[in-house]
Amino acid sequence: MQQGELFADPSVVVNDRLLSAGDGRTPGTFRVSRGARGIRFDWRQPRGRGSVRLGYRLALVGTAYSDVVDLRVPVWEGDWPTGVDRLTTALRYPRPAHRRVFAWIEPDSLDSTVTKTKREVRTRTAAIPAGKRVTLRVVFPRDVLESVAGLKVEKKAGLASILAERNGGHGWWPWALGAALVLILGGVALRTVRSRRPRPR
Repeated sequence: MQQGELFADPSVVVNDRLLSAGDGRTPGTFRVSRGARGIRFDWRQPRGRGSVRLGYRLALVGTAYSDVVDLRVPVWEGDWPTGVDRLTTALRYPRPAHRRVFAWIEPDSLDSTVTKTKREVRTRTAAIPAGKRVTLRVVFPRDVLESVAGLKVEKKAGLASILAERNGGHGWWPWALGAALVLILGGVALRTVRSRRPRPR
């Protein structure tokens, strides 16, 4: 959580059991408080292997450009003292997206799958080691939001630069390479056609 971001509707499900709000120390309860760097969840986790599902709503997070909104949602922190066998995330939009949505997990080295619909993005990441920070990056059309009040707003298009950054800052070279190949192939074809014409006597 950053300064100014909004948080609401927390829920905790442990081993398919929905916990109720409480002190977080009594079995079956959880507690939400403001931590050193954001929101803190506390609950008693049963021993052994198990599953936990944290749910919440976020608002005023991300950057709004004239064409898209760029969200960076941390889903596993690097200073958490354990790893996880399988991490699944689900992010639901306020309204359906009728144009293309881009979504991926950072870092790219993790074993992740991403599925997208007009209403949500779901991810599954396997074998996250302790000390590894994991971020869900989602870029969706700006008209999915009713308002961008409270977001960081950039009065320019952002999609091209975001995708270039994802490609390591080399967003232009695949297009240049493609154009060069077209020119080369065009030259080869033209030379072949000319070589087949009968030479004048």
